Amino acid sequence: MLVERMKSRGLGSLLCLVAALVALVTAVVFFATQAEAAPLGHTGIMPGVALVAGVVVAVALTLVPVRFGALIQTVVYGVALYLMVTQLYLVFADVINQVTYAGGNAGLCVMYMAGTFVSCLLCVIACFLEQPVSAEDRAASKRMVPVAAVLLVVAVAGAGYAALGGGTLPGAGGGSGAATGGEAPTMTLADNEFADMSIEDLGAISRADWEAKEANGEVAYFFEGQYTEGFATVVDPACLDMYLCKDGSMYGSLSGPTTSVAPGVTYVYGYWYNLDEAGEEDFVIHLSGTQNLDGTTRATNPDGGEDADIHVFDTEHGDYSWEASFSLGLYGGAMTRNMNIYGQQYAPAQSLTIDASAMPTFYTGDSLDVTTLAVTAVRASGSTETIWPGRVSYSGFDSESTGTKTVTASFLGATATFDVNVEELVTDTYAGTYGLIVDGEVTDTDATLLVDHSHMTLTVSNADGSVVETGTIVEDGEDALTITMNGSEQIEATIADGKLTIPAHTEVVYGMMGNTSYEVGEYSFTLQ
Repeated sequence: MLVERMKSRGLGSLLCLVAALVALVTAVVFFATQAEAAPLGHTGIMPGVALVAGVVVAVALTLVPVRFGALIQTVVYGVALYLMVTQLYLVFADVINQVTYAGGNAGLCVMYMAGTFVSCLLCVIACFLEQPVSAEDRAASKRMVPVAAVLLVVAVAGAGYAALGGGTLPGAGGGSGAATGGEAPTMTLADNEFADMSIEDLGAISRADWEAKEANGEVAYFFEGQYTEGFATVVDPACLDMYLCKDGSMYGSLSGPTTSVAPGVTYVYGYWYNLDEAGEEDFVIHLSGTQNLDGTTRATNPDGGEDADIHVFDTEHGDYSWEASFSLGLYGGAMTRNMNIYGQQYAPAQSLTIDASAMPTFYTGDSLDVTTLAVTAVRASGSTETIWPGRVSYSGFDSESTGTKTVTASFLGATATFDVNVEELVTDTYAGTYGLIVDGEVTDTDATLLVDHSHMTLTVSNADGSVVETGTIVEDGEDALTITMNGSEQIEATIADGKLTIPAHTEVVYGMMGNTSYEVGEYSFTLQ
């Protein structure tokens, strides 16, 4: 009887059954593996519950179909897909940025999302295909409407529950978590001598003194994290490392290339405690402020949307015992960026490997550029991870003299060495007049032209350096240079009798509102 009834249902009903089968398999795998496969602090069963709700609806509508049954299933699977994506998306940050802050199994997370998406897509297609409903079925369907409505409400309620934060199970909040190596150190707020120190006081302590705490075994906890939208808007990882010392102090660093996350901010300072003034458990990292590389400090501004007190919550996922999220101020506090951090009791890395084969040649006066390094660390847990080279500390490099320099890299107590070569910088300096772009106009200006033969660049600047235009040497010859100036096409600058002549050309200034082209005439410079 059931077989005969199914034959009369049409292709749409068959697709809905296939969708239910895919959803059932996905839900079974999800329930069995999500506790380990989901990102840190983002475990939870609600996406699987929504999938099962879709399967139940599919079975009910197979026995007693309704005219818009495929649409009902589409809505339920759509809710399940929403729950899957919002719960698991952070895993892609790790894949793109080659870090392991969020944790989880990206392959399984993709499988969950793909299975849910296929179920939803099949039901969407079924909405446009024939699904005949007999008079007998229509009569029975009236009795099924309340059941379908209840299941739909359950799925939608689950979406709302997850959206409000109930869809994840980060563990009990406010505790000090499970220790990862011996008894977890404690610090009471009332006993923390750093609680009364300003960011200026903390910033005045030399960086060498801060970093010596790790070498001397004074670090109690280690937190690491990144901008939570790093998977979407930050091409390179903006990494935050925070060291919580046994004396109650906290020091850390933001590393990575220039991004929208904390530009100019290099260090963070503050204090921590996991017992409040009443002696109750409350794990808090207090961010007193930030410090730029030039030594400028800025206190955290809660009125500007920044978080000074970062409340840490327990989690049980991989090697991490704690997690937290907070807003960090940037651009002088004009805006904020949200950061996720995950922590564990401090444990040194087992080893550090540096591949410096892609390192460029350096020249006298250069700073150490580590962006081409490939860094691999073996954590205390035994896991091997690729580390963004900006997170590593370096010593031993100087460019005051030429020769081979041995640099020592350090990360979480593990060290490795590599060699770099420093050669003599070769430059020529010319003086003359040039059409610098000032206030949107080409203006004849007394200028200095620096031709850097080592780095293959040119720089034209006015007397006080307030207006600077740059160029690139494409081909370096004795009598001529093939160059581009300020976004121009390639042009040939001639050199004769101590004079360098840049021919007339078009320069381009790139801006957010569009590009502007400027016609620059011919100018000559005299070798100094």
